[in-house]
Amino acid sequence: MLRSIFFALLIFLPGCSDIFAEGWLSGTLTELGAGNLDRILVIGAGVIITVLLVFIGFLYLNIDKRKRVEMELQRERDLMGSIMETSPMGILVMDNDGRIIFANDQAARVHGVARGDIIGKQHNDPVWKITAHDGSPFPDERLAFNRVMKIRNAVLDIRHAIHWLDGRKVLLSINASPIFSDDGSIKKVVATVEDITTRKKVEEALKESAYRFRSLVKTAESVIILLSPDKKILEFNRMAEHLFGRTRHEVLGRDYYELFVPERLWTDHNRQFSTVLSGNPLRLLENYVIARGGEERMMQWSLSRLLDAKGGALGVLAVGQDITERKRSEVELCEARDAAEEASRAKSEFLANMSHEIRTPISAIIGMSEMTLSTDLTEEQQGYLVTVKKAAESLLHIINDILDISKIEARKMELRPDDFNLFDMLEKQLSVLKVQAEEKGIELRANVNDDVSRCYHGDEYRLGQIIINLVGNAIKFTEKGYVEVSVDHVGSFEEGAILEFRVKDTGIGISDDKAEKLFESFVQLNAGYSKRHPGSGLGLAISRQLVEMMGGQITFSSREGWGTEFKFTVRLKSSVGECVESPVTIFETSGSDKTVPARILLAEDNATNQLYIAHFLTEQGFEVETAENGIEALELLEQSGPFDAILMDVQMPEMDGLETTRRIREQGNDIPIIALTAYAMEGDREKFLSNGMDAYSSKPVKIDELVQIIGKLVPHKA
Repeated sequence: MLRSIFFALLIFLPGCSDIFAEGWLSGTLTELGAGNLDRILVIGAGVIITVLLVFIGFLYLNIDKRKRVEMELQRERDLMGSIMETSPMGILVMDNDGRIIFANDQAARVHGVARGDIIGKQHNDPVWKITAHDGSPFPDERLAFNRVMKIRNAVLDIRHAIHWLDGRKVLLSINASPIFSDDGSIKKVVATVEDITTRKKVEEALKESAYRFRSLVKTAESVIILLSPDKKILEFNRMAEHLFGRTRHEVLGRDYYELFVPERLWTDHNRQFSTVLSGNPLRLLENYVIARGGEERMMQWSLSRLLDAKGGALGVLAVGQDITERKRSEVELCEARDAAEEASRAKSEFLANMSHEIRTPISAIIGMSEMTLSTDLTEEQQGYLVTVKKAAESLLHIINDILDISKIEARKMELRPDDFNLFDMLEKQLSVLKVQAEEKGIELRANVNDDVSRCYHGDEYRLGQIIINLVGNAIKFTEKGYVEVSVDHVGSFEEGAILEFRVKDTGIGISDDKAEKLFESFVQLNAGYSKRHPGSGLGLAISRQLVEMMGGQITFSSREGWGTEFKFTVRLKSSVGECVESPVTIFETSGSDKTVPARILLAEDNATNQLYIAHFLTEQGFEVETAENGIEALELLEQSGPFDAILMDVQMPEMDGLETTRRIREQGNDIPIIALTAYAMEGDREKFLSNGMDAYSSKPVKIDELVQIIGKLVPHKA
């Protein structure tokens, strides 16, 4: 504006010169007179000064505005500079010869040099050894600068590798744009540079992962199906093709339910599908599908929800196995198991019945033999009866072994621990074996170390069975010399002691070729038609199992012709109740108190058993009355009572022992009832006791043991 005023004054003032020249000014001056001249000059000077001041003001305003514009431009330049310097992208500016004239710190950093070292270098300086990412030469015409200069337009994502001075290879992504001059030529090229080495590795890893996933889906031995939220098939692998008889291209995008789910199951499938889409996976889900040829097959699925990158439900991944054949096999196995269990029950019932049927007559044979031996007989007759009795006892021993091995094989053998006196147990077992040893003319020795306690808590009966088996075998296979039993304390544990038993003999010994079969069931080392030592071949097998059940192990050493030594250990707890440490010495006969008479009711249907049990109990001082069945027992209990104890046979006609016991207990009678039975299978004892009986004694009845049981139940009478 000031410039316009100035130009107007320059035009106006020369025009006024003619007016002044024509006398206007002189005439005016004449009229005013000389006195007013000074005033006119003052007014003129004021006008001129005012004009100058206005001009100067306008000039100042113009200069101030220009300064503000220049400052704004400087701020813009500073801002652009800051952006370029702080940009996470590398920025390069090259002149039209490809020489780098500007580079920010990030651009220098991705090139592996200092900022001062990159300025002035060519964009394709050999120091960087530019190659493709796989190491092959990179074409010069594909470099970003060269591409821009050729096509005169921007280029995007030109990728090549450079090598830093320390040898590292860096992959760069370059975007470049031209800057044109007024004449249309390219005067500069601006490029952004990004280090994508890590990103490239991630991309390659993702590609590899995706490839592996596709390969896994394709080659997996499971059926893999990906379903969209609206149940459309998105993925369908090779195993799915094989199961359903449809190719992947046939089913992609089609409704899974309509193709492969029986319509009756749609409701259940919808509920399961909704459960999975809500974020709750389902595992080991079993259902039917329509497979190849319209056949329904049973599938086992694992269903999981898949999420997209935004966290939305991409669909449901179903991984399944065809378990149709397995289900059929399971049914067959269940049927086979049921048949096996039925066979096992039949076997148990058979063994129980055979045990009863065999042990009952054996009991009669042994009992009647003992009764007859107590009468006046000739020496020859006594010899015959002793032979009969031994044969019956041998048969009973074999039956007991067969029952025991059956229990072990059925895993039904259990220990029944209780407090017992070790010395009393050894005395009872070895006293019987001592007679056998003396009959063969060999010596039976016993030696218990002084550090062995008398009282322990364990299964006295099974421990005695091991000793009888080992010592009995030693006596059987020893013709001369001795059999020695030793007991030592060899260790302790928190609850008790570890005892070692040794049974040593001077018998025939065991050859090395037969030693490995020694503990097998039904194996006899001298088996054959000419064997001299009869037996079932079960004693050692049973002994090993019992030893292991007691927490120990059994070993042996032998020399053929010189003898054998068996060693076994057992873990016995300390006694928990009162245990009378009687000073009994093994093989020393201890006196026993006379039995005070007690009234006993014997319920037994077998007349022979009635006879010999009543006979021997009477000899012990008991008063015995007999009944042939449960009905008679109830009548006698009511009419001839009271009795101190009842000996109750389990198997009787008309009313068995269990029913009889139940009725006695229902009447409120707590008289001691002792079961007498030839049943000896695992669980029989528990069954009898659970039905109200107080004790159990198996047939053949051993009178001494029976008297002890009566004494425990009727202490004031024994």
